[in-house]
Amino acid sequence: MPQDHPFQHLFETLGRVPAASAESVNRQAFEVLSEILSVPLEKTGRCILLRAPRAGHGKTHLLSRIQHQLGASCEFIPLHASFGCRIDAASVIDDILRRLVRPLPASGGLTALDLVTRRLFASALQPLVASGEVPCQDRQGALTALRARPVETFDFHHPNAATAHWARENFEVLGQRLSLELAQRAGLPASEVALWVEALFRFSAAPLENPNRVNALAESVHGGTETSMPRLEALLGLVTSLTRVVLVADDLEGFSTDDTSALKFAAFLGALRQSVERLDVILSLNQDIWQSAFVPRLSDGLADRLSEVVVELEPLTETEMADLLDSRVPGLGARVLEKIDVSSAGKHARGLMRAAGLAWLKATAMDSAPAAVAKPPSAPVAEISEPVSETPAFTYSHDVVAAVEDRPPQWPSPEFTPAPPSDPPTRDDTQGFTLEPPATVFAPAVQQEIAAPAIQVPHDSLAAEDSPFQMAAPENPAFPVTPTGGQPPPPFLPPAHFEAQEFASSPFAGEPAQTLQQEPTPIFNLPDNPPDKPAEVPPPPTAADTDRVENLLRQFRERYGRGSL
Repeated sequence: MPQDHPFQHLFETLGRVPAASAESVNRQAFEVLSEILSVPLEKTGRCILLRAPRAGHGKTHLLSRIQHQLGASCEFIPLHASFGCRIDAASVIDDILRRLVRPLPASGGLTALDLVTRRLFASALQPLVASGEVPCQDRQGALTALRARPVETFDFHHPNAATAHWARENFEVLGQRLSLELAQRAGLPASEVALWVEALFRFSAAPLENPNRVNALAESVHGGTETSMPRLEALLGLVTSLTRVVLVADDLEGFSTDDTSALKFAAFLGALRQSVERLDVILSLNQDIWQSAFVPRLSDGLADRLSEVVVELEPLTETEMADLLDSRVPGLGARVLEKIDVSSAGKHARGLMRAAGLAWLKATAMDSAPAAVAKPPSAPVAEISEPVSETPAFTYSHDVVAAVEDRPPQWPSPEFTPAPPSDPPTRDDTQGFTLEPPATVFAPAVQQEIAAPAIQVPHDSLAAEDSPFQMAAPENPAFPVTPTGGQPPPPFLPPAHFEAQEFASSPFAGEPAQTLQQEPTPIFNLPDNPPDKPAEVPPPPTAADTDRVENLLRQFRERYGRGSL
C-alpha cells in the first residue's frame, strides 16, 4: 500500500513558504495581522496574542503567509526557546544575528547585515556632512549619494567607493562621531551603541569570503548576563530605525509544565517592549498553554501588555474544510470531505488533514486491490463424425512422400494445433517462403487436414524405393533432406525447389487461390544426358508383320547366296 499521499505533511515551519494554502482558512486573522503590521516605520509597535482553541488550527501556517507577504517591509525574527522553555536576551541576540547574516541571493556572499550596516553608517554620516563637521569638496553631491545610494556609497569591497575607503582610514575618529549620532537619535546608551558600531564595521569591512567574520561578530558582542539586555535593546533600537522588526514566539509547548519560565518570558517581553517602542511582538499560543502556564502567574498589568491585541482562530466551517482539502488535491476537496467523519476528526486543520490522509490511503488500497478474475466460458467442441488422427495429415502432389518413404511425414511438434489466420498471408523474407500470419490456436480436439505445396517434378522420374537416384541436399541447411530410408522430409521446403501457394482465406481450405510461378530447380542428381522422353514399349507382332519379315529374309538370301538361318 502506498504511503505517500497529498495530506501527509501535518506541520509547518515558520519562515518557509507554505506549499499549499487556502485563502479562506483563517481569512479574518490574516487580514487583522496584515493591517496591524503594515504601518509606517515611525509608528509604535504592539504586542499581539495569537491564540487558537487547540493545536493544529494553522497558527504557524498563518504566520508564514504573513511573513511571505510583508517580508519586503518587515524583518521577521523567529525566537527559539533554549531547552524548550527558556527565552532570554542572549538567546534573542543569537536569533537576530542568525536571521540577519543569511546570504542574499546572487550577491557573492553579501548578507542582510551588510546592507543594514551600510545604511546605518550612511544615515549617521549625513548630519555630519551637512553641518560641515566632516569636510567635503562637493557637499551637495555627497549628501545626495548618502541619501539615495547608501549601499553603494559604503561598499567597502568596491575599489571606486571613495567614501567607504575614507571611512575605513579614519574610523578611529569617525566611529565615535557615528556612535554618538546614532545613540542620540534612538535614545539609547552611547556605550552599547559604540560597541555595535565597531562590531558591525569590522564585520562589513572584512572580505566576504572570510569564513570567520560571523564568529568574530558573535564573540565581540556577547558578554555577561548583566550586559545582554542592554546590548539587545541597542541592537533592536538600531535596526528598528531602518525597518520594522517583528519578534515571533511560536512553538511554546515547552512552557506547559514550567509556569516559572513562562512568567520570566512574559516579564522579558514586557520590558523589551517598553525600551524599544517600534518593536512588534507576536505571541502564538494554544488556549490550554495560555490558561495553564501564563494566566495563573501573570499580573493583570503584565497580562494586559501581552494581550494588547488578541487574534482568535475559529473552528473551520464546512466551506473552509472543502477549500483546505482542495488546496492539496485540486478539484477533489468536496469528495474527500464526504469520506471523513468530521465529528471525530475535529474542525481544525491538522485533524482534518490526518483524517483525509487515512481516507486517501483506504481509497488507494481499494483501487489497487486485485479484482476477482471471472473464468471465461469454455469454447464449444465441434462434433466430429469420423475419428481424426493425432498427427495432421499432409497431401503432396504426385505422391512425393510415398515415393521417398511409404508413410506420411510427422508434424514438428505434436502439441501444436494450427488455426486459421485473421489476416491475409504475408511474406517472410528471413526464411524465403510464404508463411501464414499468427492466429488464435484452436481447441486441441479440432484438427483439419492441411494441403501441402505442390512439387513440380516429372511423375515418371520418381521410381520405387530401389531408385538409383539419390536426393541432393537443398541450399537451405535449415531443412536437410535425407536419402531413402532416413527421416522424412520437413513439411515445408525452400521455394527454390517448389512452387509456393497462396490461399485466399485459410491455409486449411485445400484449394489454392493463386500460384506463384517460380523457376523450378531439380533436387535430384539425374544422368548427364537424360533421354528427352522415356522409351515406348512396342506392340506385339501380327501375322502380316511376320510374312513381311519372311519375304525380306528370302530376298536377302537370294541376293547374297547364303544359306538359311
